[in-house]
Amino acid sequence: MSKSTKAVLITSILLFVFSVSSFVLMGYQVNRQGEELGEYIAVLEAEKAQEDAFFRLQKIAEDTKEDRGLLQDYFLASDSDSIDFLNLVEEIAPESGVSLKTEGLDKSLENGVGWITINFSFSGSRDRVEQFLKILETLPYVLRVDNYEMTSTGSSNWQAKVNMRVQVLDYDK
Repeated sequence: MSKSTKAVLITSILLFVFSVSSFVLMGYQVNRQGEELGEYIAVLEAEKAQEDAFFRLQKIAEDTKEDRGLLQDYFLASDSDSIDFLNLVEEIAPESGVSLKTEGLDKSLENGVGWITINFSFSGSRDRVEQFLKILETLPYVLRVDNYEMTSTGSSNWQAKVNMRVQVLDYDK
């Protein structure tokens, strides 16, 4: 082999090794960047799913605003709303023909649910006392009549004592 052939052969081998090394390095870089791209795509898909979920929840919140408002009216929103409840009951009593006295008001917690316990006594004719009890039972609140006692205090006069609880809906827990 002549010197020039040897030089060309060594140069060719060096160029071949350099080219193979360059292709291997480029293949490694493409593979690594492809994996990074896959991770970025996964993160973007997760963010897109969260964004879609947020918009769906926002739409549900907007669509159910009126229904939630109606439903919230069945609960006392806080302990201080018990005054509004008492005012409602005290307003209904004379219209129903009974005299009402609020005997007690207490706050309690049962299984993580807040309740306002209220004791009423009212008197009137038997029909009016029974009718007022029905009104109390059907007030538009989540409530329980725990105890009811009705006694005759005269020929046409009856007195009733009611122990009832109204649920407090507290969002700040």
